[in-house]
Amino acid sequence: MSHLSILPTVFTDLERLVQALCDEGFTVERSTKLQGFADDSHAVDVLAFQGSAMPLGWTQREDGTIVMHGDIQRISRQPGLEQRLQRVTRRYALLHAMNEVRLGGMGSAELILQTN
Repeated sequence: MSHLSILPTVFTDLERLVQALCDEGFTVERSTKLQGFADDSHAVDVLAFQGSAMPLGWTQREDGTIVMHGDIQRISRQPGLEQRLQRVTRRYALLHAMNEVRLGGMGSAELILQTN
């Protein structure tokens, strides 16, 4: 039987995470519930899904940390999930870096993007 698990993440900015998810083609819903097995569910700040893949959720805790919610047993069987989450993490890091350049008062910066 599967159930919803809560996993720590390196994300600290919920809005940046939403932008990264959207940029990577996920459909995002805000302030909703992530359904698990039977009646198991968690309130989440962000719910993201792509096509017919199982949705994932994130909540931001009072201390600012963001945790991911998901039915790990089910989503682990989804082909390409690890790669999709890696792309989201890279996009999040890129958005963070671009924000740091903008807020850091740098007059200019050169950004080179490589796609694999």
